[in-house]
Amino acid sequence: MATNFLAVPGKQASSIPDLSSHLLAYISSHFRDAHPDAFRRDVDTLVGMRREWVNPKAEAHPEIAKGLIKYHAQLAFVATKFPSDIGVSFSYSLPFPPPYSISPDAPIALPSFTYERAAVLYNISSIYATLAAMERRAEAEGIKRALGFLTQAAGILNYLITAVLPTLKSEVSSPQAAGYDMSESFLTTMREFVLAEAQECYWQQAVLQGSYKNALIAKLSMKVSEYYKSALKAANSMDMPSASYFPQAWTNHMTVKSMHFEAAAQFRLSQEDLEKNRYGDEIARLRVAEGLAKKGLDIGKKGVSDSVIQDLKNLSAAVKTSLDRAVRDNDLVYVCPIPTASQLAPVVGVGMVKLTTPTEVSDPVAWLLSGGAGTPPLFSGLVPYGVHLALSIYDDRKDTLIREMDVKREELDGVAASTLQSLNLPGSLQALERPVGLPPSLLKKAEEVDAAGGVDKIRSLLMDANRLAKSNAKILSEAMDILDQEAHETEQLIERQPHLAESRPPSHVANQSLIANAGQYDATLKQAAGSDAMVRTKWEEWRNMIEILSGGEDIISDHVPSTTSSGSGFAPLPSSVRPLRASLEDLDDRIAHRAALVAEARQVSEQDDVRPAVLQEATRLAHGGSGDVKPEWFESIFEKALSKYDRLRDGMTAEADSQDQLLEQIRNETFIAERKEDPRVKERERRLQDMDMAYWKWREIVDNAEEGIKFYNSLADMLHQFQEACHQFLNARRVDVGNLASQLQNVSLESHSPAQAQSPPPAQQQQQQQQQQQYFSPQTSYSLPPQQHYSAPSPPRASPPVVSPPPSVAAASAPVLSPPPKTFGLPHPNSAQWQSGSDFLPPPPPPPVIRSGGVPTRPAPAPPVTVDSPRRVTRASVAKGPIGDPNRNPYKKGSRGGGEGVI
Repeated sequence: MATNFLAVPGKQASSIPDLSSHLLAYISSHFRDAHPDAFRRDVDTLVGMRREWVNPKAEAHPEIAKGLIKYHAQLAFVATKFPSDIGVSFSYSLPFPPPYSISPDAPIALPSFTYERAAVLYNISSIYATLAAMERRAEAEGIKRALGFLTQAAGILNYLITAVLPTLKSEVSSPQAAGYDMSESFLTTMREFVLAEAQECYWQQAVLQGSYKNALIAKLSMKVSEYYKSALKAANSMDMPSASYFPQAWTNHMTVKSMHFEAAAQFRLSQEDLEKNRYGDEIARLRVAEGLAKKGLDIGKKGVSDSVIQDLKNLSAAVKTSLDRAVRDNDLVYVCPIPTASQLAPVVGVGMVKLTTPTEVSDPVAWLLSGGAGTPPLFSGLVPYGVHLALSIYDDRKDTLIREMDVKREELDGVAASTLQSLNLPGSLQALERPVGLPPSLLKKAEEVDAAGGVDKIRSLLMDANRLAKSNAKILSEAMDILDQEAHETEQLIERQPHLAESRPPSHVANQSLIANAGQYDATLKQAAGSDAMVRTKWEEWRNMIEILSGGEDIISDHVPSTTSSGSGFAPLPSSVRPLRASLEDLDDRIAHRAALVAEARQVSEQDDVRPAVLQEATRLAHGGSGDVKPEWFESIFEKALSKYDRLRDGMTAEADSQDQLLEQIRNETFIAERKEDPRVKERERRLQDMDMAYWKWREIVDNAEEGIKFYNSLADMLHQFQEACHQFLNARRVDVGNLASQLQNVSLESHSPAQAQSPPPAQQQQQQQQQQQYFSPQTSYSLPPQQHYSAPSPPRASPPVVSPPPSVAAASAPVLSPPPKTFGLPHPNSAQWQSGSDFLPPPPPPPVIRSGGVPTRPAPAPPVTVDSPRRVTRASVAKGPIGDPNRNPYKKGSRGGGEGVI
C-alpha cells in the first residue's frame, strides 16, 4: 500500500542461549538467602517472554507491542532486584545498518539491563510508528487510529530520552558505546519526526472536514514543517550528531516534507489574502510557495517515495494555476504592489499533538504490582538490589571506622617509636641493665620477625609487586595498541577516500579523552615505579641487619657484644633506671592496649549484622510502592548500629593524650642525663639499637610491599576497564566508518549504474547537492565526556609514595596524614588510605598517598591535550619520551605507513 509516511525501523535482537544459566548463577553467587531452584520458573518466564516478543517478527502488530510493554515492565521490576550488569550482554542491531561497512551489520552488545530496556522501548515506538504508516488515512477513522499510534510512539520516545537514556549514559564508557541510535540526537530526531507525522494527521483531518478556515489550516500545516525542521536540526546538533547515520532517502524525505508543508501553509494564506482582497500579498505568498515546491521536487528526485512526490506535484500544480490567475488579474485589474517575501507576516504554527506516554510505560512497576499486566512480578522473593546496596554502604562505613582506628593506632605507635629512638631507648637502658645476653624485648621482636617469614617474606612480596607492575604496564600498552589500530585504520580510510576527512573527526580529536586518561595512568605507573625503587633501596640498606634479626638468638648474640661495668662483677644500677623502666613498661602497655582496641573492634564487626533490621524496614517502607528500595531509608538503623563502636573509638582518641603525657615524662627522666659514656657500653647500646631499628624497618618494608601489591591489583582493574573502553571506541569508530562509506558508495554505485543515462546533468546534480547540504548537513563530531583529571604529585625524598586506588562514587579523596617527627621517619603505612575501587568507566588515577604516612606534595598539572598532539611512543622507542610528548610526533606522515598519528 502506497503511503507518504515512513515506517520507523526497529532494532533486531540477538538471541541469548545462556541467559537462564547466567541469571541462576548470579542468584546463586549474590543472594545468600535464596536458592536458584526456587526462582527457576521466574527465570524461564522472563527468558520465554524475551524469546516470544523481543526476537525478530515478520511485521508490526499491536499484540507484539503489548507483549513488549509487559516485558519492559518486568525488566523495570528486575532492575529493583538486580544490578544493571550481571555479566550477560544484550545485543541489538542498528536501525540503519551500513551495508558496505568494515564490519557489516555489526550489532551493539552491552552487559546492561538498562540497554535492554532502552532497546525494547525503542522497538515499541517503532512498532507504533510503523502501524501508523500502514493505516489507510483516506477516512476519518484511519486518521484517528494513525494519530493514536503516533502520539504513543512519540510519548514512549520522550520517556526513553528523559528517563532511561541518562541512566544508560552513566553506565557506558563513552557516548559511542551504546550506538548512535541511543544518542540524544538520534532519538530526538525520531521523536520530532513522529510528532511531525502526528501533526500531519491533524492537518489532513482538518482538510478532509472542509469546515476550517484557510488561516487555521495554514497554521496546522506550518507546524508540520516546523516539526520536520526540528528533526533535521536535532540530527545535526547536540553532543553526538546523528545526521550521517540516516540514509539519504530519510534526510531527503524530511527535507521535502518540511518544504511541502511550508509551501502548503503559504498557499492557504494566499487563499485567505484573496478572500480579503490583499492581491499583492496573495501573489507574494504564491511565489514563495512556488519556490519551496520547486526546491522540494529537485531534492525529492533521489530516494523519496512516489506518493510524497505526487503530493508535492499536486500542490505545485495548484500553486502555479493560482499564481498565473493572480498575476493576470493583478496586472489587468487590481494593479496592487507586490511585497517581498521578507515583508510578509510570518506564519506561526499551531501544534495539536500531545505526547502520550502509556501508564504501563511511564510507571511500569506500579502497573505490574497492581495486576495490570495480568502476570505477577518476577523475582519478587529476592531481596531488592537497594537492600544489597544499603548493606554494602553500612559495611563500608563500618570498615572505614575500623580503618580510622587502626590509622590512629599506627600513628601513635610511630610517634612512640620515633621518640624512643631519638632518646636512644630502649637500647641504652638494655645495655646497662643486661650487660650480658639479649634483652627479652629484643628476643620477642626477633621471634615475631622469624615467625612471619623474615627476609623470605620481603623477597616474595617485592617479587610479586614487580610482577604486577610489569603486568599493569603491559595492559596499558595493549590499550594504546588498540588506539594505534583505530588511528591506522582511519589513516588508511582517509588515504583511500580523502573526502571523508570533512565528515569524520580525526583520531587525535575523537580519542583525546582516552589519551588524557592514558597519560594519567602512565604517570601513575612511573611514579609507582619510583616508589618501588625507593622501597628496594631501603631493603638493600637494611637487609644485613634484618637477616641478623631473623637469624636466631645465637646470630644476634654474636652481633651484640657483652660488657660489664668492672672486672669484679656487675656494678649496681643507678636509681634512675627503675622509674624509666616503669615508664617504658607503661608505654608498652599503652601500645598493647591500642592493639587490643582495634582487635576488639574487628571482633565486634564480624558479629555485627544489620541485615534482619534492614530487610524488615525495607518490607515496611516498600509495601504498596514502586518496589524500588532507597539506601537512605536506613540511615537511622545505621546510626544506631554504629553507636556500639563509640566506646572503642573514644578509647582510641583518649590514647593520644595519655601517650603524650607519658612521653613527656620519659624525656624528663634523670637517667637520660646520667647515662654513662663507657665506649663498651656505647657499642653494645648501638648494636641493640640497630636490632630494634631493624625490626621497625622490617615492618615498614613489609607494609610498603603489601600496600604496593594492593595498589597494583586495584590499578589493574582500572586498566582493564580502560582497555575495554578503548575496544568500545574502536568498534564505534568502525561502525561510523561503515555508515559514512555506505552513503558515499551508494552515490558511487548509482553514478556508475546503467541508469545514469537518465540522471540529471552534472550542473543539476551539483545544485541538488547544494540544496541537500543547505537543509541537512551531515557534520558529525565526536567528543568523549569531560572527566576530572588528576595529576600524580612527586614523592618527597624522605619516603616513597603510593598511588591510592580509585575512590568510589560516594567516597571522598584519600585522607592526608600528619607528618611524623623529623627525627624518625618510620610510622607504619596506612591501610585506611585505601578506598574501594570504582565500578564505573575508568576514571583518571587519583593523587598518590605517601606510604610511610607523609604528606603528598602539590600535584603537578597534567600537560594539556592539543589538537596536534603527537601519537604515543611505540613499544620499541618507549624510553625516548612519555605518552603525549607535545614536542615531538614520531608518527607524522611517512614514519609509519604514511600515517597521521593516533592523537
